Amino acid sequence: MAAAPLEPESNEPPPELDRELQAIQSELAELHSQNAASDAEMKKIRTLYTAAQEDASAADQAAARRRKELDVQTAHLARLQQRLGDRKEVLTGLLAEFEEARQTQTPVTQLKHRLAPISQEVQGEEVHFRLYGNRISVIPLAQLVERVKFQLERQKDWIARHAKHEGTVGPVDGYTLKYVVERQQLTPMQERKLGYGAYRIELSRWELIPDAEVPAETSDQALRRGSRFAIALQAAPERAALTFWVYPDSFGLYRTLQEAAHAEGFVVAARPLPEGASIQGSPHGSRSAGQ
Repeated sequence: MAAAPLEPESNEPPPELDRELQAIQSELAELHSQNAASDAEMKKIRTLYTAAQEDASAADQAAARRRKELDVQTAHLARLQQRLGDRKEVLTGLLAEFEEARQTQTPVTQLKHRLAPISQEVQGEEVHFRLYGNRISVIPLAQLVERVKFQLERQKDWIARHAKHEGTVGPVDGYTLKYVVERQQLTPMQERKLGYGAYRIELSRWELIPDAEVPAETSDQALRRGSRFAIALQAAPERAALTFWVYPDSFGLYRTLQEAAHAEGFVVAARPLPEGASIQGSPHGSRSAGQ
């Protein structure tokens, strides 16, 4: 009897291997999907990290600028507080004198004539007054100069890049100060001491601009206790000189106030001005000559 023919072998994998292969393929697909999600999340994290670094750097720079500005403002506030304390002491004394004068009804200060016969150049600090229209006003030059210093401190980086700067401060008590500062090169000796490329900023000229309503006093008002003129004399630094900028209509007032200032022991200097001229000066101008 002849043998039955053999069936050809199948190329299909066994069912169990096929199921295992499908499971592996499903697992690989899942891993690919998770890997893609991880890459996307990593890119997002890197973007957020870079943005956070930029924000932190900007915040550090802003904080440094604020600290610098705060230091300048703190120093300025300390100077203002010191000056305010000094003025409070002066004002307390003046208020006491004013109250005493009011109660005793003695409104006018008694004047004694004491003139120094020889003019001499004024040294040290000066307190300035403007005599115009037969009235006197106190020029707050020291306060205006302090504002100039504060303004220059805030703008020093800009000024360092330019040879010249014009500015304005005020008004203070009716006066505005226009000024010009210039960058000056140092001498070779100063450069050796301070370093090559060093420079200084110098006030080259200034001009006072009075408001239309500057607080001003007549002779009688100025000589009363508690007047602006009396307060200015009381607050004047020790051994300060009084400089009167006098217009042609106020020479009589000048002589009266000169006598009062001499009676208080002050050196007095007159700076006559023609009608229409402004009060101005520069470091290279002449100093007042006082008596």
